[in-house]
Amino acid sequence: MVNATADVGPQSVRLTGQGQTTITPSAVTDRSAAEVPATRPARMVSAPQGHFSVSKAVLAKGQHQATTVQVAQQALLQVGRELQSMKRVLAQSLSSQQPAPPSSNDKLAHSQQVIRHTLDSARTQEGRVLDAQLKVQLNGQAGRAFTIPGLNLTRLRHQAEQLRLDFPQAGAVTLQFDPRLDDKQLVRQLDRNLIPLGMRAAATDGGELVFKTTDSAYLQMHQQVLVTGQGHRYPAGQPNQIRLQPEPEGVEDLSISTAHRDGIRQTLSKVNLHLRQVQQSLDDIKAYQAQLAQQMEQQLERLGTQGDVAAAEGRLSHLSAQFSGGFSATYQAITAQANVHRHTVVALLRS
Repeated sequence: MVNATADVGPQSVRLTGQGQTTITPSAVTDRSAAEVPATRPARMVSAPQGHFSVSKAVLAKGQHQATTVQVAQQALLQVGRELQSMKRVLAQSLSSQQPAPPSSNDKLAHSQQVIRHTLDSARTQEGRVLDAQLKVQLNGQAGRAFTIPGLNLTRLRHQAEQLRLDFPQAGAVTLQFDPRLDDKQLVRQLDRNLIPLGMRAAATDGGELVFKTTDSAYLQMHQQVLVTGQGHRYPAGQPNQIRLQPEPEGVEDLSISTAHRDGIRQTLSKVNLHLRQVQQSLDDIKAYQAQLAQQMEQQLERLGTQGDVAAAEGRLSHLSAQFSGGFSATYQAITAQANVHRHTVVALLRS
């Protein structure tokens, strides 16, 4: 005599190949599985593990920046030594009543070559660590800004003209100077046209157009651009090769003039300016290293208070295995009952 009945739903049996059979549990199985608290261990693991990952990321970033400033510091010391050497040669030439001898020009050229090589060699995976103004680049590549002589917003502003600029290794762009647009609208239009070439455009208060790009792209241009105009701002016909003007002038762009005393004074003034920037960058590096050391120490202390993460994960895995075993046993029992054919259950009920 049967005192209770159970509604056992039909099963879906599918052959998956190589003699294996996949059985999709019935609704009874689904309800049983929903009652098992399987999500509790996941909530317990997520909080400490996430915090641990964030701390590791902060430490990795700090280590990368520490490497960057260390490379920059060594490069700045070398650049400073070469600038000091150039200063001595220029000071001797300025104090002498005779023109600078060829040996002095050779020494200046050699120091300038060493400076370029030092800056180009001071790199990490992201690029150069010092820009042309000898400032440390902690995030991203060093950028360069330049102008094209004769290209500004005030020169022949009432004339409509279409210009084509061909940048070596970067590509070409067409700029439309429309006198119906104000300066802000025109700059925004020029900026949008330059974005596909990896450049940006801005304007100074005097209307000078300033182009910005990465240091590597600027070096590939070899400080040259081909400009094709329509006869207003630039002559029409063949492209005009124009030399780019860096803004501001960096240590790599230093032009040395020893032919006369005024040229020597100007060159000496630029060398002193770069020497002051070397000292400023070294002071910034020292301050940043002290700040970074303090931040890294705080992160390490936070990691130390987290306890044994491996032991906690082991205990959680043990609890998860217990839940999993109970669920597997329940699932197997329900599946065994569900495999009984419906007509067999009906026959048992009638007996």
